[in-house]
Amino acid sequence: MDLNIKALLDLFKSTNTSYKFLYFYALIKIIKKNKLKKKISFDEILSEMLLIAWLPSFQFNLNFRKQDKTKNLLSDLFKQFPSFIKENKPTNKIISQIHSAINRILDEQENSEILEQKFLRYVMVRLIRPFYKRLKNIPESGKLNMFRTAKKILIKDYKKEQPPYLIDFDNREIILNRKWSRYIENHFLFLELWVLNEWHGYMQYQNRNSPSLYNKLKFPEFQRSSLDKQRKFWKQIIKQENIKCIFSGEKLTENNFDIDHFICWNFLAHDQEWNLIPVLSEINRSKNNKIPNSSFVEPFVNFKIQSFKSAKLILTPKKYEEYLAEHSNFINFSLDQCFTPSFKIKYIEEINSLANKAKNQGFEIFIN
Repeated sequence: MDLNIKALLDLFKSTNTSYKFLYFYALIKIIKKNKLKKKISFDEILSEMLLIAWLPSFQFNLNFRKQDKTKNLLSDLFKQFPSFIKENKPTNKIISQIHSAINRILDEQENSEILEQKFLRYVMVRLIRPFYKRLKNIPESGKLNMFRTAKKILIKDYKKEQPPYLIDFDNREIILNRKWSRYIENHFLFLELWVLNEWHGYMQYQNRNSPSLYNKLKFPEFQRSSLDKQRKFWKQIIKQENIKCIFSGEKLTENNFDIDHFICWNFLAHDQEWNLIPVLSEINRSKNNKIPNSSFVEPFVNFKIQSFKSAKLILTPKKYEEYLAEHSNFINFSLDQCFTPSFKIKYIEEINSLANKAKNQGFEIFIN
């Protein structure tokens, strides 16, 4: 029997929470990791859902709709866990720590039951509803609602309708349809793009001013690129010039500085050069994912413009041009405008705009 692709395309037609996106994304990721998998326990899929939801909820501080309890549930369950795994950039090590924290929560039966009730009870049935003709017109509320009548229909019509999985409520697991598992294996990239695009459209309503929103929803498979190149660049300059931290005023040495994201990485989700600056290591640790007070914006921009002169002394002409372009492209200026008064004014305006958007999204203000 051919797979019902039309029903697949109907999965996200009606969504008022993130649960369906999280569930489907978790499902395809689990299948991708283990191509021979036949069953997925409720706890395993809950673990993957929470892992996917963690970064948007904590690291990126995204807003969810009022009826969407994803972030509230995670905040309640993980309030006792160290703040650094909630806030730090998602390297492989941090993701591993997050995964361990989630599994410790799920090891407690009470937590597992709460999450099953909130996240899985309805979404498992809703997701495969388009595949069952007899479920399409059954209401979700009332004495004979879909969730009371679905159990028999899901089992009885399974072979005829061939949905992606069968729900085994007694054993708390879903049994995968091998045909659909192969389809997911072969089309994972397309399906990931699709679910992220749909989830992005849903999340955009509450996060209109959040840059790189799509990247904040996509779960990272690899460790983020390091800032070694930028550190090497500033180390060369610090050897030759008297460079001071804009937050503390202290002189930077080859061993006492870190590369800081002026507008925190948790808001921008990228390492673009126009936002990077060397600062005292202890300042970087205390600033963490906070947004600098507006009084630091002009000193930051002055520092960046001054770096153009420093860069010219240590970079090749081609690399120097690339360095300037990484800043001028940020505000849509040409290279020959980088030293004009209007460049500085526009740079300050854009940084202030990003800072205000981050503050409105709930990021704390950093005042040294």
